[in-house]
Amino acid sequence: MSADLVKFAPTFYGLSLVPEEIWREYGYALLCIAGADGEVSDPELEWLTVDLAGFLKVDEEIIADWEDFDFDNGDLEEIFFSLRHITFANFNKLILYDAIRMCGADGDYAEEEKSQVSDAAKILQVSKEALVSIEALVDLEQASDKLRFTVL
Repeated sequence: MSADLVKFAPTFYGLSLVPEEIWREYGYALLCIAGADGEVSDPELEWLTVDLAGFLKVDEEIIADWEDFDFDNGDLEEIFFSLRHITFANFNKLILYDAIRMCGADGDYAEEEKSQVSDAAKILQVSKEALVSIEALVDLEQASDKLRFTVL
């Protein structure tokens, strides 16, 4: 296996190998979206650098790059353009799904973040209906987590 490929949870994302550079840009996009309200909160950054990075087995170097990234000056369209060669199915929906999960990690999916997610969906050519479904899926997962914590 090439050193620049990352093997990760194929049962969740439906993929098995992804070039490491994709994860760097993926994280930058998430940071631009989550930072739309003027900050990337500690829980949002932790979701990216601990939860998602751990799940995907992202290299420490990429995590450090995410932590140093200036989301205020990040250009979402440029980042998405750099990811244009991604050909795996539903990539555009997956990045929106993760953006919504990251934005809600602090318990506040702010209006500015929602607006940025909507703008991202337009850039990525994801329909409004699909975006509403993705938001509903994240809401359902959060409700399920809350129920599990309450019951168990």
